Amino acid sequence: MSTDRPTTLSPFHRGEQEVQRRLGVRDGVELFARRAVRDHMPDQHRTFFGQLPFLMLGAVDRQGRPWASLIAGRPGFVSSPDARRLDVAARPLFGDPVLNDLREGMDVGVLGIEPATRRRNRAAGRLGGLDADGFSIHIDQSFGNCPQYIQTRTVEVLPQVDRTDRHGPVIRSDRFDSRTVNLIEKSDTLFIATAFREDAGTASQGADVSHRGGKPGFVRVEDERSFIFPDFSGNNHYNTIGNILLNPKAGILFADFDTGDLVYMTGEAEIIWDGEEVRAFEGAQRLVRFRATEVVRSEQSLPMRFTFGDYSPMLAMTGDWEQAEHALSIRRRHAGYRSYQVEAVEKESDSISSFLLRPTDCGGVAPYKPGQFLPIRLRIPGHDKPVTRTYTLSDAPGKGYYRISVKREGKGAVVSAHLHEYAKKGFALEALSPRGGFTLDENSERPVVLISAGVGITPMIAMANRLVGAGGTGGNSRRVYFIHGARNGRALAFGDHVRSLAAGDATFTTHIRFSRPDGTDRLGLTHDSEGHVDLDLLKSVLPFDDYDFYLCGPGAFMQAMVDGLTGLGVKRTRIKFESFGPSTVKQPSGPEAAAPTVKPGADAPVMVKFSTSGRDAVWEPGSGTLLELAESQGINPEFGCRSGSCGTCATRMLSGNVDYLVQPSAANEAGDVLICCAVPAFGGSGEGIALDL
Repeated sequence: MSTDRPTTLSPFHRGEQEVQRRLGVRDGVELFARRAVRDHMPDQHRTFFGQLPFLMLGAVDRQGRPWASLIAGRPGFVSSPDARRLDVAARPLFGDPVLNDLREGMDVGVLGIEPATRRRNRAAGRLGGLDADGFSIHIDQSFGNCPQYIQTRTVEVLPQVDRTDRHGPVIRSDRFDSRTVNLIEKSDTLFIATAFREDAGTASQGADVSHRGGKPGFVRVEDERSFIFPDFSGNNHYNTIGNILLNPKAGILFADFDTGDLVYMTGEAEIIWDGEEVRAFEGAQRLVRFRATEVVRSEQSLPMRFTFGDYSPMLAMTGDWEQAEHALSIRRRHAGYRSYQVEAVEKESDSISSFLLRPTDCGGVAPYKPGQFLPIRLRIPGHDKPVTRTYTLSDAPGKGYYRISVKREGKGAVVSAHLHEYAKKGFALEALSPRGGFTLDENSERPVVLISAGVGITPMIAMANRLVGAGGTGGNSRRVYFIHGARNGRALAFGDHVRSLAAGDATFTTHIRFSRPDGTDRLGLTHDSEGHVDLDLLKSVLPFDDYDFYLCGPGAFMQAMVDGLTGLGVKRTRIKFESFGPSTVKQPSGPEAAAPTVKPGADAPVMVKFSTSGRDAVWEPGSGTLLELAESQGINPEFGCRSGSCGTCATRMLSGNVDYLVQPSAANEAGDVLICCAVPAFGGSGEGIALDL
């Protein structure tokens, strides 16, 4: 009998598949999972389960409510007589809500986790062979899990693990008491059980139990029945999220590793896909809100003690709710320009210098994503009003400062020349919060190719620093190829830093190409090849794989890269780019790259109110954008590009609707409008438009 899963069957049910499609990982994870998700346990998993002192179980009671359980025993209490079966010589602990509800044939999720080594393996199946001493599990699915977000702990099994008649205080409620709140708020670990079943005998459906970890404080209690926690990047299976999408019922288990208390709860979960709180919580891909309907605290029921070791290195790239609330307060207090000063200046090349910026009010900085830019404003002698520019942030987030790296351009480049000449320690300027849609997709597991030329290296440094684990924490699991073109060694910025990343991380490969090396450059030492970065170079450096490409550089370079990659059959959705200079990249033709539909705007006059300025104006069809209308009234909103690509002109719209003359590429907050390319909407409200200007 073959133990291999037929290749025609997906290991994912429709909820998991829907989440994967929504997040753009469907094709890649399906191909991978058909190899990695088995209908049997490999020998190393069978051995692994056999050496554990506890096993996590996810099960659904007779009322249809999921619960997460911890089954404890001496190592060896779990055994595997064959590749499709686990035998468990123990029952749930006293106070466990499913202690008396186990029944043959019920769906169960299985998680084996070894805190000391961060190893974990998952399985799903059905109960069988149930008796007073334990039960067996018939395996339908088995797969390994990455060690992300697991804190190391050593486990001591106590003698009372052998007593089957143990009992103690069990407190039941429909809400959290003060002890439960304290446990939740200090926890760095929780276990969540979910389930979905609509087709009998379908291996991709059933019960699941999963681990979630974070810094202490990663779970925030909202009221006496609900809490919220972040969902970080994982293996893209979305077993938990996919189940919740179709069946919001869920169970949560918190363990007090010091006292042995266990707190079980069941209720309903809600997925929060986006919003201010998601963006403010460092590392969060989405949030999960849980509302309890029953809470059970079983005091000192865990017959083992855990000694803390260290936190997962992945936590360096995540936050907690205190930090998130601080970031939100910064955003709300400083929706407009905020004062900063230069803390340090670092020379990166003959023409590029980095400027480290900290707010003058001593508060923190708003979070951002690698690849985003910072709109700045400064006063320059000889100019009647402040001058604005946008510069890419050139370091990973989470450092407590902003860093911009600016090239000193030629004649007429007022701002870059002024910064290079006068921006020393203590130099004052203003900045908006970071923005921009050219960002690293941290949800993807595909290898990353960062390709840049000239000062286009700046967003790539931010992405590279993030990918190698926020400065070398060793958390990167994705292969990274860093390919950069510069004129020569004097023009190359961040060369030593990039090579140090490659030297310290085996998953990081770099290739530097000089177009005009000078007498001080040495092939093989200062650079890897000579010429321009082109398609032939990519073919020689990159092995065959499915990549995420990120491109940044001058217009002609960008156009050649995009045209070349799409010509090789690379999907347009796999290519993200950011260009600078006067040229823009023409979108590839074809159905996949079809441009979003834009509308011509209203076909009749519309009244526009500029609320802050106290001015009203009538917009006429064909008269230009809302930015141009504001300027005609003597109002001077901030802007950077007039094409919807930088986001500097984002303005709060108090009422009305707009159309865009060109589809903006910059991201903006809900309720904001990019006035540089917006006009009153066709068929919009007869009440007109009101802007916070």
